Order: sequence, then structure tokens, then C-alpha cells
Amino acid sequence: MNNEKKSNRLTDIITIIIFLCLIFIPAALFWITPDIKVSEDENRSLQQMPEFSLDNLISGKYTQNIGKYYADQFPFRNALVGAKTLFSYGFGINENKGAVIAKNGYLIQRYDKYSEKSIAEKSDDELGGDLTFDENMQNIKDNCGYINQFYENIIDLYPDINFTVAVPPRKIDVMTNKLPAFFPVDRHEKYFAELEKYINKNIYFDLLDVLKQHNEEYIYYRTDHHWTTLGAYYAYFSLGEKIGYTPVIKEDFTIETASEDFYGVTWSKAGAKWIKPDIIEYYRILGDDEKFITEVHGTNNSKILHGFYDREKLETKDKYASFLGGINSRISIYRSLDYQPYKLMDYKLEKLLLIADSFGQSLAPFLARHYDIEIIDTRFFKDNIYDFIKEYNITDILVLVNMENLSTQNNLRKLMAK
Repeated sequence: MNNEKKSNRLTDIITIIIFLCLIFIPAALFWITPDIKVSEDENRSLQQMPEFSLDNLISGKYTQNIGKYYADQFPFRNALVGAKTLFSYGFGINENKGAVIAKNGYLIQRYDKYSEKSIAEKSDDELGGDLTFDENMQNIKDNCGYINQFYENIIDLYPDINFTVAVPPRKIDVMTNKLPAFFPVDRHEKYFAELEKYINKNIYFDLLDVLKQHNEEYIYYRTDHHWTTLGAYYAYFSLGEKIGYTPVIKEDFTIETASEDFYGVTWSKAGAKWIKPDIIEYYRILGDDEKFITEVHGTNNSKILHGFYDREKLETKDKYASFLGGINSRISIYRSLDYQPYKLMDYKLEKLLLIADSFGQSLAPFLARHYDIEIIDTRFFKDNIYDFIKEYNITDILVLVNMENLSTQNNLRKLMAK
């Protein structure tokens, strides 16, 4: 009996020790370990210790930020987030922070959760985040108006310029075959219906239908919102007839695996740590690094790439930025005059202005087979675009803005300023 009592007592002591360790070791680690400024997994800045002030305490901001601080800096946070998501998934909850855990390891961002308040109704603290559904639809209408008027202005000033607009769909628009059964898509479908209602049909090329025909293939990254190089290739191939070039067939490219461990933006949101990484591929033709020059223009990040790829970016989390060096206000791609064949000919190519967001980064290397290219991103480009077109002897214009940006931003209004 005495032995049994001793055994029970020992069990109680061990239980208490384990319980105290679970409480005090994380607490001790919380204060001992330095604060982390950025979560690479979630691709965001983490809350730092808020500065105390009486005003912040009275308003509630201090206690609110303290709560965020503890949540963001808790030891083993990434492991706990992954465990929570896995636990929820085991009970049939297939969504986290608007990212749907879909079939075949796909993570698909949904866009049908909207703010209940319009921008005009929001306080300063509430600005940002989701828009209302009506605001999304209004952005599509407004941006179509900007593009249509830009086209009219261009034709008036430069009637010989060939003008095309194409809108890369979101992954949820194309990969509907990967969504869970009975997943609602009715509101997502209204985005392209709104686009087709307002865009000038003479300049519009429908990429949604093109990509849907290939949605059993690897045309979008599983963990990111961008199309893969294969998806960009299908867009390039189909755009040829509309813009006026003969595309290079897929079999003429050598496909290089640039990375096998790419985790994209959607993975960062979803917390589904068990999802396998994506593969990034480059479609190469022998001699590309000698034939082509990519020049990134910028005050602090100017650089010249031989070929199309900034391989240093493959060592960072944002491996998609290895295409042309990532998002920049302006990028130029042109043939290298040091390449022997171009020394022996009167070198002249058509000049394409590609007005694009990040989807253009992986499309541009294909288009460079047919044009010298100037790429601008209207979110950051500050010069007068009409003067730019004249200065660089632009012969063709392709506006390529993906549906997410078309429905949530209004940077294309800059196209109106003559």
C-alpha cells in the first residue's frame, strides 16, 4: 500500500512539474529570446512592443497592441500556427485567413468576403483591408474606363500603334476544378462579367477562357497567386494571333528547374505547413544570357541582368522575383549588340510597351523573342506615359493587369494624364 501511495505521489509530482514547465518555460523564453521583426513564413512585419502613453492606454490602443505583441512574439509560434491549421483541417475546416485548402495541395485565395462599410464610412483606424462588393465592381468599371480612354488617346496621337488589353484571371477564377465540393463561386464569376460589360471589345483579349482549357495542368502555383511559367506560356501563345506575332512552340524551349522549394504568398496566409513547395521553371533557349539584356531602372535598385533572371532572388523567400528582378517601376529588355549576329545586321525590332503588374514578370521573357520591351508598373511609374511612348518609339502596347488589382486598385487612372 505504501508503495502504491509513493507511486501515486510520484505521478502527481511529475504531472505538476510538466504543467509548470508548460507554463513557465514558454514564459521565460518569451522574455529571453529577442523579438522577431518579420515573419518570412507569413510575409509580414510582426508587432513589436508598443510604446506606452496615457492617451494610448485610455483609447485602448495600448492594450490592443499588447495583445498583438504577445500573439506575434510567442515562442514556437510558427509551429503552433501550423498545428492549429492541421487540427482544424482534420475536423473539416478547410480555410484559414481566406485561403482555401483545396484539392491536390492547392491553396486558393477567395475574394468573396467583403467589408460591411464603404471607404467613406470607415474611420482612420479601419482604412485598408477588404472593400465592399460594390466598391470592387466600381473599380472594375472605373479601370475599364481608364483603359478605354487611354486607347482613344493613343489612337488619336499615334494611330499606327497596335493596342491590346488582357486580364490574367485569379487562381480561383480558373482552378475551379480544385475547389472543395459545393464551394460558392457565383460572386467570383461576376468579376469577369463586369469586365466584359465595360471593356472595349476591339482591344480586349480573353485569357480566362484560354487558361480554363488547361486547368488540369500546372498553370498556377499551388502556394502562390501567380501563374506558373507554363501558365504564362499559354497566355503568350494565345496572345500571338491578337497582337500579331508567331509564337515559339513549347518544344523549342529547354525547361530549366530553377527552384524546387518555392513557398508563395497564399501559403504564408494559410498556415498549412504540410503543403509541399512549388517548382519554379525557366523556359530557355541556348544563348539567352548572351542575346538579351534586362535593365532594371530605379534610384536604389538599378541593375543589369544578362538574360531574364535575377538568380540571387532564388536565395530569398520571394523566389518569383527572380523573373526580371521582381516588381519595379520600369524595366527594359533589349537585344545585346555585343552578341555576334547583331553586329552583322541592321538591328531593329518592334518596340512593345508592357503596362503590367507582377504577372508580366514571367510573361515578358516570352514576348522578348519578338520585341524590345519597356515594362512599366503604374503603381510606381511617375513619368508622363504619353511622352514616354514618343521618346521610346513604341509600336505596340499591351495592358496586362490581373483581376485582383483591377478590382481593388485604381492606379490605371494615371493613364489619363496627358
